[in-house]
Amino acid sequence: MTVKCVFFDFDGVLRHWDPGIYGIEEKFGIPLDAVREAAFSKDSVDPAVRGVITDEEWRSNVVSRLATLYPDKDAQGVVNHWSSFTGELVPEVLSIIKECKAVTKVALFTNATSRLNQDLKALGIDELFDYVVNASEAGSVKPEPEIYKYALNLAGVDSAEAFFVDDREKMIATAVQLGWTGYLFGTAAGLRAALVDAGVL
Repeated sequence: MTVKCVFFDFDGVLRHWDPGIYGIEEKFGIPLDAVREAAFSKDSVDPAVRGVITDEEWRSNVVSRLATLYPDKDAQGVVNHWSSFTGELVPEVLSIIKECKAVTKVALFTNATSRLNQDLKALGIDELFDYVVNASEAGSVKPEPEIYKYALNLAGVDSAEAFFVDDREKMIATAVQLGWTGYLFGTAAGLRAALVDAGVL
């Protein structure tokens, strides 16, 4: 069946982050692993990604966690510094998305907080996608089947008409189980070849 919508993950596919969070440990003296744990441990980030709390509330909670662990450090400064960045787009993937958009529908499919639209605008891609599937608006998260069904309904396509690229195997596994075509992202060249094989490009 013809692919009628290509769904792209955001972080790890289209957007890249500096793994050192832009020199945060050197600037503020709080270990990078501690910042990552405070921000991205499941109990910290999951409520924000599910839309239970806002992005602002999540970041405020991160400040509180870090301040408790490192009372002599500038926890608020750490989060302000990290929050001032929006990551960098991967040019080769951006080009592929634009090529896909010329021939079919394209969607962003991401576990993101309520800040997503702000980031898309800051990166200049707020009008790139035909659809944006944001977990914090959908009420479920990848790899839960419910959000995949939500994505199909939003795009108005069947599972056999959906192509999905993500950099995490468990996200692809659910898609494939539900009848999507899935591609585990490695390189832009590999993605382009997979899209050619699928008859999209």
